[in-house]
Amino acid sequence: MSQSAKSVPLIRRPWFAFLSSMRFAVALLSLLGVASVIGTVLQQNQPAANYLVKFGPFWSQIYQFLGLYDVYASAWFVVIMLFLVISTGLCLTRNVPPFLREIKSYRENAKEKSLAAMRHSVLLEDNLSPEVAARYLEVQGFSAKTVAREDGSVLVAAKKGAMNKWGYIFAHAALIVICLGGLIDSNLLLKIGMLTGRIVPDNNAMYAKDFKPESVLGAGNLSFRGNVNITEGQSADVVFLNADSGMLVQDLPFEVKLKKFHIDFYNTGMPRDFASDLEVTDKATGEKIEQTIRVNHPLTLHGITIYQASFADGGSDLKFKAWNLADPDREPVTLKATSMREFPLNIGDTAYKLEFDQFTALNVEDMSKPSENQAQSLQNTINDVRAVTQENKRFTNIGPSVIYRIRDNAGQAVEYKNYMLPIKQEEDYFFITGTRKGLDQQYRWLRIPMDRDGKIDTFMAMRELLRDGDARKKAVAQATRGAPADIREQFSLAAANTLSVFAQGGYLALDQFVTQNIPQAEQEKMQGYFYQMLFGVMNAVLDETLQKYNLGGWPQDEARQRFLLHSMDAYTGLTEYPAPMLLQLDGYTEVRSSGLQMTRSPGASLVYLGSVLLVLGTVFMFYIREKRAWLLFSDGRIRFAMSSSRNERDLQKEFPQHTQRLQQLAKDLNHDRPH
Repeated sequence: MSQSAKSVPLIRRPWFAFLSSMRFAVALLSLLGVASVIGTVLQQNQPAANYLVKFGPFWSQIYQFLGLYDVYASAWFVVIMLFLVISTGLCLTRNVPPFLREIKSYRENAKEKSLAAMRHSVLLEDNLSPEVAARYLEVQGFSAKTVAREDGSVLVAAKKGAMNKWGYIFAHAALIVICLGGLIDSNLLLKIGMLTGRIVPDNNAMYAKDFKPESVLGAGNLSFRGNVNITEGQSADVVFLNADSGMLVQDLPFEVKLKKFHIDFYNTGMPRDFASDLEVTDKATGEKIEQTIRVNHPLTLHGITIYQASFADGGSDLKFKAWNLADPDREPVTLKATSMREFPLNIGDTAYKLEFDQFTALNVEDMSKPSENQAQSLQNTINDVRAVTQENKRFTNIGPSVIYRIRDNAGQAVEYKNYMLPIKQEEDYFFITGTRKGLDQQYRWLRIPMDRDGKIDTFMAMRELLRDGDARKKAVAQATRGAPADIREQFSLAAANTLSVFAQGGYLALDQFVTQNIPQAEQEKMQGYFYQMLFGVMNAVLDETLQKYNLGGWPQDEARQRFLLHSMDAYTGLTEYPAPMLLQLDGYTEVRSSGLQMTRSPGASLVYLGSVLLVLGTVFMFYIREKRAWLLFSDGRIRFAMSSSRNERDLQKEFPQHTQRLQQLAKDLNHDRPH
């Protein structure tokens, strides 16, 4: 049995047949197609926080485990390509030798019986010499061979379009070459180094100098794709690579300095073009090269291509108005900071950490949505204006914004997003700040109404007055001055109590007061009564505010009433505001950074070569048709036959034409001979 098994040729063994089968290769190609769709639809190699916000903590971890954030370098994608290379290679091993034999063969062993059985076969009526027949076929583009047989017959065998078989070989070789190029550029060696423990990703270091030696890749690394952000005036000689759960540092053979970043915008506020003026210094020779790169116009040095990938905040200088919410004072203090930095924040005896994230000078929003949806729209603020489309939308630049976090001693942080300019919602403008306690949550928005001067001053002055007991009494006296004398005292007391409760906690405190002190059957009725009373007293508070702080008069119109209602909502929101301080962006000096992607892709040339082979293979297979022709001279008869590997329809037209021409040629050559 063992001898019999050993005698079975390799290409006839079951495992070889399975791996080299078309069914297996098509299945692998289908899997690669599905993976490519995922890699195209899902943005690759984004920061982990982006995926956490988009998919939530549960699914983001599952997708990371499956390698969907870097599909083309994932282990399962590499394994599929390896098997496709093996399958296609075995297929070529099995089929190329017979194909080459077929290309060289003229099939000169064809018998009279087999030629007569062909679909396109005929006996020629007139006499014709084999030499003339061979010459005719050569003129028609065939390669002919004349064979004299032992039985005295002569066969002229001809072939045309043998390159059709090369199309099959080229197409299959193209798959192998393209996959090999993909494997070279898929960080295969990096994966092997990580599996053996020679390369260890680092998930703790913040700066390149802090990475451990086993997390740093040398400049001779075969292939890589990394990113780095460079601030104007700064330089970098490394890029950072995403590697599973951590990061790696890739050394470069040169240093890149960003001299200036340029960006142009459309009227909608979307970027039209952005470019970087770079100065590249070769580490070995000290040679400097200055060049401007932009999208689709990269720079290549030492086999490394530098692409203009993105842009971001590079640490802009920011100026804020800041109000201590424990202090009723309407006058803010000025706070200066730098984005992408963190600062200590001490309020009283409590220490906080103020962490500034990215500053964005332009925020393009779709403002064509119905007004009742505007608040929800802000929860999905579009920061990456490159993703904006204009179909059936009205985009508006709503101005600069900044994201920051306030972290307490326990390490708990709340994130804030503040817009510098007032934003229009429905009929009025608001100064807006969003808050959230986790990246997987949507922002909750604090909306402080803008006054007639386009400022926040009137609201903050009202807030100060509401926290002043004497000022509240004065406002209540003014509001109840027109009440009948017999109920004025009682009405004034109720109004004072209502305003006092509201001053302590806004609507929430008033609702709690009603719930705790009013019988349940009368709560709804009394709630409406308190709200009407509160609005009347707050109207007097606004008058007192305008007079006390010399803010000018404001007639009783719809705009004033809306401002008053919005102010009451904002005051309630401030009582629940999670920060000890309210920050309002008041000015900035923008500093930009350029996002560069640097790649070394030696496999790209193989992919290009494979693409050329694939095009040639397609042309040879579909546009070159293999045809065979035979003329057998035997016993005074001439048998003419033709066959084609594909497209019999063409041969149905060609065969009668060749038959007619051969017979006419015979008549012309034998016209002087007697019949």
